[in-house]
Order: sequence, then C-alpha cells, then structure tokens
Amino acid sequence: MKKTLCFLLLVLLSSCNVTHYFLHSTDKANSLDFTKGIWLVGDIEVDQNTKTKLTRFVMADFSKYLGRRVKYSMSERKDLGTKTVPLKLDKSAILELKKGADADYYVNIKCKNAKNDFSSFEFQNHFYYKKQMAYAEVILEVYDLNSGEIIYSQASGGCLEEKLSITNQPTSVVIIGSYRKIINDIKKNSIKPKNHLPTYQEKKNLRSRL
Repeated sequence: MKKTLCFLLLVLLSSCNVTHYFLHSTDKANSLDFTKGIWLVGDIEVDQNTKTKLTRFVMADFSKYLGRRVKYSMSERKDLGTKTVPLKLDKSAILELKKGADADYYVNIKCKNAKNDFSSFEFQNHFYYKKQMAYAEVILEVYDLNSGEIIYSQASGGCLEEKLSITNQPTSVVIIGSYRKIINDIKKNSIKPKNHLPTYQEKKNLRSRL
C-alpha cells in the first residue's frame, strides 16, 4: 500500500502544474445508507483558516441526504465537542463513544498538510522536491455506534504548486478539493432517501425564526 501511494504521489508531483487530487485508501470504502439513523459530525481537525468553510460544506453535503437527522457535535453537545476522537478506533472505543453521542453514526474527519516537506517519502532528491508545494490530505471515517464498526474509511490527497495558485491560501484550496474527492465518492456509492429532506442550514434558519 505504501509503495502504491509513493508511486501515485511521484507521478502526481512530477506534473503538478495545477491542483491534482487522488483517493488512496479503500480499506473500508463501503456504501453508506443515509435512509436510517441519527448522524453526528465530529469537530473537524484542520487549521482554523479552513475550519469554518470546510465544516459548512460537510454539514451542507450530509444534510442533503439526512435532513434533520444530522447534527454537529460542537453545537449539539459541548462535552463531546471538546473531546478529540482519533482515527481507526477499535470496537470498544466506538461503543464508548456512543455513550456521549445521542446518535447512531459518527463522522470523523481529520486533515493534515505539509509545505515542501515530504520527508516521510523516499524520493526527496528529485527536482520537483525543490518546488514550493502545498500538499494536504483529508481522511473521513464513519462509525456505526450501535455495532461498534468502522463502516466507511476513505482518504484523499492533493497538491498545488504555490506560484501557480491564484489564492494566498493554497493549502486551504487543496484541503477543500481533497474533501470534494471523498464526498463525490460517497454520493456515487451511497443509498439515499427518495424524498427531499430539510437541510442542516434550513433547520438552523427555522430555529432562528422560532
């Protein structure tokens, strides 16, 4: 798996004149069933400059299929919202998470980035390594809190040569693009409700009018 990832990144970086994205983890990339259960989106681990925008995208995307059955941990439960939830939880940890989450499913999203630092890879001496690159990775996992299983796990990475970026926040652009790669995979492979459901934003607007 590591060799495959390194090869993909090698090809990617050698022609990185624009932003490129790829999926590189399919350990548990199963179909999600949005027709049942309450879903809780955990606090997204990402830099503060990107956090607000990415959280808004995540809640909007999931609420398209879940309506009022999706909640955001930071606004629903302060005690759970301040708790760091690591990736790749075992069964006992997922069942323990259930005790603090009034939900059936938990969405865990982590982001990491690097700027011109690929020290964990084996091709540092190539010419492209000297370029100023913004590289980022997004990992999204979904836990079934009732069975204690990881039912979806997908990661996406991308990079952008900074001098070609039209924004002063190229890393944020790559993070959002990497997330889009994952959410498109979810949209393509998941079971969705047939009827329109009120979105997370519509639910918030309704609350503000009450």
